[in-house]
Amino acid sequence: MIHKSAVCCGLPLLLAVVLGWPGPAAAQVTPRITGLVSPAKGLTGVAAIERKTRKKFVGKIVDATTGRFAVAGLTADRVYDLQVDFGARCRLEGINLKVPRSDYVEEQPLSADDIKVINTKVRRLNKFEDEVQILTIQGNIQHAAILITKLRTRPFFGSKPGELIWRAELWHFERPEETWLKRTDELFTVLYRQRMQKSRYVQKAVTFDGSLGGISVTSKTPRVELGRIAAPSAKPGVRLRGAGSVVDKDKSKEVRGAKTP
Repeated sequence: MIHKSAVCCGLPLLLAVVLGWPGPAAAQVTPRITGLVSPAKGLTGVAAIERKTRKKFVGKIVDATTGRFAVAGLTADRVYDLQVDFGARCRLEGINLKVPRSDYVEEQPLSADDIKVINTKVRRLNKFEDEVQILTIQGNIQHAAILITKLRTRPFFGSKPGELIWRAELWHFERPEETWLKRTDELFTVLYRQRMQKSRYVQKAVTFDGSLGGISVTSKTPRVELGRIAAPSAKPGVRLRGAGSVVDKDKSKEVRGAKTP
């Protein structure tokens, strides 16, 4: 004889199998991003950023010794960038440099001429800042993502002696026909816009990383394990690590912090 309680307990599982409903195990897998930062010395915080809504989901350092972390409470079917802090001045930040596929059957990369044209147009569009560094231009023959860091060091309205404005932005260009144009459906993605004293800026160490950006958390894959993540350089400056990082070859034009005494 089958006990009534056994029938009650087994019914949800049977329905899950027959109707395709999520079972008890699946229901426990909440959307999250996990990984391990190594070395973990100085690790103070981790978070996931949804750029479209500018929502920040603060994670938890599960094991301070190994650098194991988890960012839970995420919304499924969204894209996130990871943010890892080592104190108040050193940060590793994911950046989504992915672009749509081109219309060509065989994908074609950006050419040297494409990069040169986009570089020139980006600089012409920047009027307020007096120091502009393009950290990277990546994409294909029709779409490009541009990561920019720039400074306004000249006096501006309401500025105080020694004060500057630092901005980091992500731009997108497209070439529907023969000419590269800045996308009209978006202005740009502001990563940072900070007004501060130069003495504070030159101590910042911000490292962008494309492999930690554009992390897709879906209902089918609610848990994304990033594996081992190398800790960033603590050297002051704003940089992008990884292949194809530097577009500006003239090092004298780089926007970077001076060495701290």
